[in-house]
Amino acid sequence: MPFRQLPASDPTRTQALQGALKKWNSTTGAARLISAVTGAALETLQPKWEKEVAERADAFGQQSASTQALKAAADKLRLLVSHFIQVYQMGIARGDFAAAGRAVYELSVNEETVPNLDAEAALLLWADRIVKGDPRRVTQFSEAAMALPAASAVGTALQDYNTKLAAQTDAKDQLEAEQADVIALRSEADQVIRDVWDEVEFALRQLEAPTLRRRAREWGVVYAQRPGEPEEGSGETPPPAPTPPAT
Repeated sequence: MPFRQLPASDPTRTQALQGALKKWNSTTGAARLISAVTGAALETLQPKWEKEVAERADAFGQQSASTQALKAAADKLRLLVSHFIQVYQMGIARGDFAAAGRAVYELSVNEETVPNLDAEAALLLWADRIVKGDPRRVTQFSEAAMALPAASAVGTALQDYNTKLAAQTDAKDQLEAEQADVIALRSEADQVIRDVWDEVEFALRQLEAPTLRRRAREWGVVYAQRPGEPEEGSGETPPPAPTPPAT
């Protein structure tokens, strides 16, 4: 036999509240199977619930967009830092720059490798060293500033990354706040849904079980099948098929 299944997720809560309110608004008098108190609670809660859920969805969209923007900024910064160090190392190999100049970026003086930039902390560290180190190298060694890319390009990309990081942090905080608002409403939503469903089933208690469930579904009540049970039909018992005439 199918059993009543109360909502266990926010989408199913939304469906239950929408179904109940739709039926409440389309009925009057004795056709309203729930009390005026429960109906008023439903009218108050449902739009509030939908508002909070919609605001959470908007916040999630903004957080996702800001995360994608931050990743793009990080990818660009990582590329510029890597290219800067690679080009600088090639300049040393050509004799354009003194190998001792590596020290101003805190690179190993005797190594031509590019540091691992996978971690965010490492990326920001080396970007900062490039921005601060290149002017010092130019002054200390009387060398040309780096180009293609220039340290200023790394600095611009670093600033863009930090701007997008701040935006992503704000978006994440906003999403957490909106999620907290939804969580705070869940117990009230569950109580209103339970009241509606209890009252609907009580009002229909004299009907046969399949008919009760069919009528209750009109108010958003959900019934689930147990494993192995056949799908429940309309809820009404069909008349027996006529006996075919003997041949």
